[in-house]
Amino acid sequence: MNQADLRRLFAACDGNKSGRVEYEDFTSVCRELNVPADEIRTLFNKFDLDGDGYINFNDFSSSFQEVSEALNLALLGNRLQSQRSAWDGFENTFDGDVAFYLGRQWDELRELYEQIHSTSDELLLQQYEDLIKALVAESKEHRMESEQLETSLRRCEKHFQDSAGMLW
Repeated sequence: MNQADLRRLFAACDGNKSGRVEYEDFTSVCRELNVPADEIRTLFNKFDLDGDGYINFNDFSSSFQEVSEALNLALLGNRLQSQRSAWDGFENTFDGDVAFYLGRQWDELRELYEQIHSTSDELLLQQYEDLIKALVAESKEHRMESEQLETSLRRCEKHFQDSAGMLW
């Protein structure tokens, strides 16, 4: 399963759209997939790799292969595949994962895109696509700036520690 499909599947499991799958969300998905109630906690714990009480996308994607066999997430994935939309085609024009950069607003932006697409107003649709592209580009830029700042701070911290060590 590719990264975009994993994102869609993760979003489908994230019932309250918080950007993570809480135990209640997970329980709902398990019930839909007819997972025995006594196995739900064990499966949740297999997904929750860092043990923080919820499943983030990293936990989800890292554990997907192992846990999906028990949950039959492929069935849920197939449902999502059959629901491919105009948004999916648009999203595939990007280099990278749009959901990652749009965060919690991804679902709302996708829904609005679908509504605009259904009106067949090509000018409005093009303006909306341009807006989404600008948002993704800006988000990528902010992420890169944050990563560069973090790297610089680490270098400064190391330099400070090295300098302090020389004084002793």
